[in-house]
Amino acid sequence: MSSHEIPDTPEGRINAARGYKAALHNPHVHDEAKQHAREMLDKLNEEEARVELHAEGGAHHAEYHRHRASVPEAHPRHLSPQERINSARGYKAAIDNPLVSAEGKEHARQMLKEMEDEEARQELYRQQEKQKSPVRVAAGLRAWVLLADLADAD
Repeated sequence: MSSHEIPDTPEGRINAARGYKAALHNPHVHDEAKQHAREMLDKLNEEEARVELHAEGGAHHAEYHRHRASVPEAHPRHLSPQERINSARGYKAAIDNPLVSAEGKEHARQMLKEMEDEEARQELYRQQEKQKSPVRVAAGLRAWVLLADLADAD
């Protein structure tokens, strides 16, 4: 897709509009590019795309919850433990955010209940354990022995 084509899907049009809005607010973007962004925003008709997306229903809502195993077709890639932990952090923050509606907080609680973020933490810990450098581990052990010898000498 060239930079001047309008995406086919409502999500694509919404995402493109986000990019053009970012360009408008970026002080490093030249005036000509900002003018192009304004023109493209007019063509994209973001509000209409949002209405279309909403009319298509909940299937698209699930795409934004990539961690849900119950919706594998929505986002097929496997989330790393770190991504699952970050999702849980976002939901926990939403629960404590006074600007989030009661419905949003309830949704966040439900998503946290369904998530297995502690399992993700354990998996991440196991992955990090495997990645330790044997050279650094050996150096750490030597330093520990040296410190223990110094402590015994006192």
